[in-house]
Amino acid sequence: MTEAKRSDFTPMGTGYRWEAMVFLTMWEGIEERYGPEVAKEIGTKAMEVAGNRFGKRMAEIWGENDLATLKEVWEALYGSMESEWDGKRLAFHGRQCIIQNTFDLFDDIPPERRAALDRMFCVGDQGFVNGFNPEIRFSFGGRLLRGEPECVWIMETPEST
Repeated sequence: MTEAKRSDFTPMGTGYRWEAMVFLTMWEGIEERYGPEVAKEIGTKAMEVAGNRFGKRMAEIWGENDLATLKEVWEALYGSMESEWDGKRLAFHGRQCIIQNTFDLFDDIPPERRAALDRMFCVGDQGFVNGFNPEIRFSFGGRLLRGEPECVWIMETPEST
């Protein structure tokens, strides 16, 4: 279990922690009723669809859906983080994962459930980019939830290859 202190809880971070706990609680209810495979299927689809809906809405609000606008939206939503940007390729680097930190607070999450949650939780990022603009290619260059040293979200225009 992770040692936590009051200063670890910020307004933005608390929103993500709340989201993680709602997701976990729903997962547990679905798993109890229908089993782990159905819970995984529903949870993965929910993350993808929610991300997609949010991405579409952000494109509508910003009025553009190109990569430069996606960069602006991402920074508005997630704050300042290290990035690489050349106009055709965008990569953000994150060295902290609030979702991982939240799940780490609880030692009552069985390891097999924790592994499944960690694998599926970031599907929403792919859905977000697809909803924002399905022509922008999205990939991960690293994921803290998979034990890598940082999260790397890579977004590229079709012309970048």
